[in-house]
Amino acid sequence: MATNAEKELLIETLKFTPRTYTISMWGYGGEKVMGTVSREVYDYCVDNQVDLQDIAWNSDAAEEMDLDEDMLPFPPGSWYECDDMAHTNGVSRTAGTIQIVDENGETVFEKSLDDIVGGGCDGEPEWSCFDEAWIGSKPAGTVVFVGSSNEKGTFFEGEIELTAPFDITKLTLQYDEIDGEELVNSVTYDGEDIDNNGGSTDGKSSDFGMYVVKDSNSWETYNPEEKDWGHPEYGTSPSEWERSETFKFKKIKPTIPGYYNAVWKNYGTTTGSLYWDGKEFGEWEYGKFKPQSGVESWSGYNWDTSSWVNQPPEPPNVVCDNKACGWIGKSDERITDQEYDDHCPACNGTDFSWIDYDPDSKAGRANREKFCKEWDPVESLDRIVASMPEDIATKPKWPY
Repeated sequence: MATNAEKELLIETLKFTPRTYTISMWGYGGEKVMGTVSREVYDYCVDNQVDLQDIAWNSDAAEEMDLDEDMLPFPPGSWYECDDMAHTNGVSRTAGTIQIVDENGETVFEKSLDDIVGGGCDGEPEWSCFDEAWIGSKPAGTVVFVGSSNEKGTFFEGEIELTAPFDITKLTLQYDEIDGEELVNSVTYDGEDIDNNGGSTDGKSSDFGMYVVKDSNSWETYNPEEKDWGHPEYGTSPSEWERSETFKFKKIKPTIPGYYNAVWKNYGTTTGSLYWDGKEFGEWEYGKFKPQSGVESWSGYNWDTSSWVNQPPEPPNVVCDNKACGWIGKSDERITDQEYDDHCPACNGTDFSWIDYDPDSKAGRANREKFCKEWDPVESLDRIVASMPEDIATKPKWPY
């Protein structure tokens, strides 16, 4: 014979109008895999200083870097295929939120996943670990790869149609635990799976690593030295006062090999740094020079950078806004008080304007003519000596 409570529940069910509920989970999470790698592959990567980031997203990496594709932990561009231990995609249990709304848009439940205790607590869903994988679960000597794409957005969105009142305790949140990170990826209600209709996420970062297991609690981390591809090194960028005017590439070409600021068109206009090898502009990648077409203009230094001795003296860069004062000098010549406010050394004012030295503007060219000095070998030598360590600069035979 039914109890009074069971009778009341039956009456509520009969009165209940069927409803559709939408379950969403969003926050931070992503895709994560774990797989085994042969020691031969590991050693090959160490010997060739393979950066896992370089090959994770680039399907042409093996060809571009002269690597043996069969000796890499995964096919270039497909890091997620090294997954014989685990593979999951979901929202982080420590950085996600679940929300349940009815067909009228009314929220019936919303809570941070990290605050859900589970385990039979009233008014909360249940937790269930579907799969777990750990680096230290493999025998000593095993090489384990762990890769992840870290994302933000909505990871789960599904609907359930109920003919009885919604009961939050019948909801179970399932997660996979990979290397200590719990990613919630599926939901069931009263034992029935709820289809994930998909969400929308944006990639934020990625992490890739290989580990040689020593025992269940320790392992050696893959950490190859950064490979020297032999690229010409970038120098410092010119200050505005020492930048050359912008030249049209069709009319004027650089005379000295090196990096220059350039503007080029290739599926849109791009501004950046390109290397001039004496014949054409291009970029260095994995030890190879790749010419860049569509260069329209370029600029560099307005002095011969083959030696710092040739650098002209730096001109003043600020002017006091107090017209009655008119002090002009360098920014580091101002007086800074305890509140870190800068004061004019002449009138104690605190308002300044920067001096424009843009070589492509009329005002900038006028200021160059007014304030910039020609290279002075004596002044330049004194400046170099002043910047050197005292024990070197004061040697008797300097600078002979």
